[in-house]
Amino acid sequence: MSIQEPTYTFENLPIAGVDAGTNLLVTGPALGGIRELTLRMLLRRHSREGALFVAADVDGRQTLTDYQALGGDVDFARVGVVDCTEEGADDDSCNVHAVGSPADLTGAGIEFSSLYERIHANGASRVRTGIYTLSPFVVYAPAKSVFRFVHTLTGRIRVADGLGVCAIDPGTVDDQTLSSIAQAFDGKIELRESDGRRKIRVRGLPDQPDDWQPVEFEH
Repeated sequence: MSIQEPTYTFENLPIAGVDAGTNLLVTGPALGGIRELTLRMLLRRHSREGALFVAADVDGRQTLTDYQALGGDVDFARVGVVDCTEEGADDDSCNVHAVGSPADLTGAGIEFSSLYERIHANGASRVRTGIYTLSPFVVYAPAKSVFRFVHTLTGRIRVADGLGVCAIDPGTVDDQTLSSIAQAFDGKIELRESDGRRKIRVRGLPDQPDDWQPVEFEH
């Protein structure tokens, strides 16, 4: 008999808890707070949760620095980064594994699987995975390859009862590409600025606020 796992929760964000195995697409302008929103959704709530980042815009070490600045608990046995930036470099001291380019989706997938398994083996019962952002992958790799990459990662997260949070700036991709990518996700978190305030709206998930909710950002 299986035991129902508790939901993933998001402290200080107007987003209700979601079921294990949920994948969320976060959309919004790159300079509008989407990075902070994504990192805050990945904050570990207890020591048995792990966190895995697939970094394409900002290198792995900076990603961890930004995560810590927002209150992220960095236990390198249960936290790691697949660094897909061109400036990335392996750093075993903080569990960063470099791929070399957003174009190397095969390498990114291999490193993701290896690191995901390692984090679980080190005692994380569940893992929060963040992709920031998908935009460089779309620029550097063929669209079909990106779709397969996204479907593979979200499928792995779903089977493992993880949480997937994937960010993309809608202004960097065409509508058809965005629509195709969105099919791999269970719901969407939309971010916008209105009347000088940033607000988010949840789409596609049950038991969530259905209107725009204000959210405070530190940066």
